[in-house]
Amino acid sequence: MLFNTFVFAGLFLPLTLLLFWGAPSPRAKRIVLLVSSLFFYSYWLPSYLLLLVGFVAIAWYCAIQADRTRSAWPVWVASILLLGSLAYYKYASFLAHVAVDVGLADSGFRVHQLALPLGISFIVFQALGYVVDVYRREFPAEKRFSVVLLFKGFFPQLIAGPICRAHELMPQLKGNFQFRLDQFTSGLAIFALGLFLKEFFADGLAPLVDQLYARQDVYSFQHAWAASIGFGGQIYADFWGYSTMAVGLARMFAIDIPVNFNLPYLSTSLREFWRRWHITLSQWLRDYLYKPLGGSRHGKARTIFALMATMLLGGIWHGANYTFIVWGAIHGAAQVLEHLLGRRQVRTSHKGWSVTAVFGWIYTFLVVFVAWVFFRAVDIHQATQIVSAMFQPAVFSVRALPAEIKQIAFLVVTLALLQIPIEWLLARLRRERLAPHVAVGIAFWAIIAAVILGAPIAVPFIYFQF
Repeated sequence: MLFNTFVFAGLFLPLTLLLFWGAPSPRAKRIVLLVSSLFFYSYWLPSYLLLLVGFVAIAWYCAIQADRTRSAWPVWVASILLLGSLAYYKYASFLAHVAVDVGLADSGFRVHQLALPLGISFIVFQALGYVVDVYRREFPAEKRFSVVLLFKGFFPQLIAGPICRAHELMPQLKGNFQFRLDQFTSGLAIFALGLFLKEFFADGLAPLVDQLYARQDVYSFQHAWAASIGFGGQIYADFWGYSTMAVGLARMFAIDIPVNFNLPYLSTSLREFWRRWHITLSQWLRDYLYKPLGGSRHGKARTIFALMATMLLGGIWHGANYTFIVWGAIHGAAQVLEHLLGRRQVRTSHKGWSVTAVFGWIYTFLVVFVAWVFFRAVDIHQATQIVSAMFQPAVFSVRALPAEIKQIAFLVVTLALLQIPIEWLLARLRRERLAPHVAVGIAFWAIIAAVILGAPIAVPFIYFQF
């Protein structure tokens, strides 16, 4: 069920809100949320609801055992079962393909792989993180299975994040759910602004980008850059829109979940970029992978290894394809280079950007947008073809540019100009600095703009495939 459809926004959400706020007690409200969340996930493929419940059962049991012992065996059991399931559903076919490529299997070797469950990577990471937090004594194990199931299944963040930690979400789910008009209306406005980002920018760019990546002939300089920048704008608006809608939805149920974006394309280093882009995933990789691998505490060589391993695994997490491995390797190598050069995040003052900040931004922009080509391309051949064309400048006429490139330029420039005002407005709404009637007005006009200017067909969120 997509957030940007009538089934969700016109039927599911109003009915769930009505039942939730009409429920007589916090326990009844939790039941409404749980049933609604399970229905939300089963709407796509009912049989995979059993998989979600099974993953949560593993995390629930292992967390209780981790709370009772100092031994790490519950973490190992959870890791093997959860990551093993993820490996089968997401990587079995790819690993078979790799085995053929390296000569470990015959060309006809295949592995039967079932359809990829929606959001399986997010589900596994959040469930495993909960077990590890309990083992580290950062959060006590929850004995009630229904609460753990609601923690993982809470529908605004179920499929594509943000990846909520137990200490961020579970206490709120066990609370009293007090209705506050300013919180509810700000949530409505935040949801509407996220819907506008998705409908106008992301879904407007999607078919144009698809046209460019569907080309079979040699790419020109302008087509290559349009493909890279167009997809960079699409995935930014798509995932920023989803994460924003998730924050808004949660607030309508008196729950606050983490913000996942903070103007990442203004970053002046790759280190800063990953502190601003998909913030909860970056924090998860840092706390559960980078630091356990040694982080920056055991010398330069260990730090380099930890950086590369983290980014490579982060790339593989996004998809079972060689292109995602290269994408992760590019980001890993760039961060290693920054580490070796001793580069720090460059902060800009109110007077403007320094020369160092400008060069840092250009460098970050080039790395990120070259890497996006590998993220989006169907294979390594197409990606290298596009990247090669990006660095072969050619003379061309702006007037003679194809219509799709002009449309991409319009949407990307508009997004670049509006991102700061939109983020400013979102920050004000999150802090409830705007009166309820103002928030409702913002929601109204954002929805009107999304309906009138948005794409006629609802496009699935990019991160649903992960």
